[in-house]
Amino acid sequence: MRNSIKFLLLLVFAGISLALYLDWTRDRRSGPLLSDLRTLPIDSQGLPGSAGNLLGIETRLQPADYQSRERLQLKFATYLQQAADAGLLNGKTIVVLPEHVGTGLFALGEKPEVQQARTLRDAMQWMALSNPGRYLRALTGHQGDDRRTGAVLQLKARQMAEDYQSIFGGLARHFGVTLVAGSIVLPEPYLDGQRLRVGKGPLRQVSLTFDIHGKPLGPLQYKHALSRYERRYSVAPDHERRPLIDTPAGALAVLLGCDAYRQRPPGEAKLLAIPGASAEPQAHCGAARRDMPGDIPYMAVHTLGLPWNLLGSPRRPALPNHGTPVQLRNLWLGE
Repeated sequence: MRNSIKFLLLLVFAGISLALYLDWTRDRRSGPLLSDLRTLPIDSQGLPGSAGNLLGIETRLQPADYQSRERLQLKFATYLQQAADAGLLNGKTIVVLPEHVGTGLFALGEKPEVQQARTLRDAMQWMALSNPGRYLRALTGHQGDDRRTGAVLQLKARQMAEDYQSIFGGLARHFGVTLVAGSIVLPEPYLDGQRLRVGKGPLRQVSLTFDIHGKPLGPLQYKHALSRYERRYSVAPDHERRPLIDTPAGALAVLLGCDAYRQRPPGEAKLLAIPGASAEPQAHCGAARRDMPGDIPYMAVHTLGLPWNLLGSPRRPALPNHGTPVQLRNLWLGE
């Protein structure tokens, strides 16, 4: 009789615990995090003209920026409005955003514990706890070295693709510019008409450019030279094709990160965008060139900071990197 009572109490306790846990997983209220929306100093080169310009936004991304679509959109809208007020935006402006600006979208709508996590490993553990069923299904289908990160990016992929297009396509449309939307990691992404979709293959890092109407412009641009940590959860494509993007300012090539130092842009390219440019390419990119192509204008946007140390060790917090200034970098194009 006593054992039966103990067993019954244990079942009641387990049931209450399960109910509390399930209620916790449904709670998606954001925590008290603040975004940095201060205006940036502007470094402008060249003389204004009718040929257009390249505008790079170098800023530090923070977990608070990924609390909602509106938060992230507001961050970049603040900078673009500053550029508009300074006379730097027109129909031939090409805006270049930082690398991995879309990868952090996995945290949108998630619990404050995810957004407040200091390391990627902690963020992924909270993601697993708050999405147990979906996480376990995604985990069984991912074979990379970092299965936790891979599983999370798989389970949030469809929503991430939708948010990426909504946020950055909306910014391009609102400000009437061509916008190179940094990069995002998705499972075998592809364009279906004018929509970004995800497939069932390995995770790839890609960049998508939006036109002045907020629509995808040209094909996806893939990253080939992945960093040591990126290779733990994503895979470079087999093909080496580098299609150009036809913009109002001319044919644009997009090279992500170390690709810019290992490969030359196509000969037909008139402009070059480099999300994730390296300050020390020989140290970080292996056998790489020191110089940039001198025969075409380019905009190299450095990655100053990413939440949860997306580009570094998953077990260590990101370094502050306060020594490098955030800024808007503008290059007027010649006639």
